[in-house]
Amino acid sequence: MSMAWERTHRRYAVTQAVLAAVASTRRPDIPADLLGEIDTLYGDLDTFLSDLRRRWYLMFDARLDALLEQPPPDMARATADLHRDLDREQPAFRILFEAHPDRVAVHDHHTAHARTRRVS
Repeated sequence: MSMAWERTHRRYAVTQAVLAAVASTRRPDIPADLLGEIDTLYGDLDTFLSDLRRRWYLMFDARLDALLEQPPPDMARATADLHRDLDREQPAFRILFEAHPDRVAVHDHHTAHARTRRVS
């Protein structure tokens, strides 16, 4: 296995462990051993959180694409419902994002970009 592949697997495992720990406690506290792994794999917590945001938006975008296949009459409401449903299904993401607000306003950027999408 290549070093890059091994690193990718380690990042995935650490991400899943962090999300499981946060989901089980419903608190944004990341266990110390996982913080050490985050530093090793990502360099710092902010970079890790940016990767989590990227992962959350990949999940959101996949669902949004499915929604755009057959757009509902009220797209704004359907998009808000989609956002809410994903937050319910993936509570650890929301817990971490609320505890560590995004410094670069990824959500605002993504929301503005999503509005410009058109159905082909």
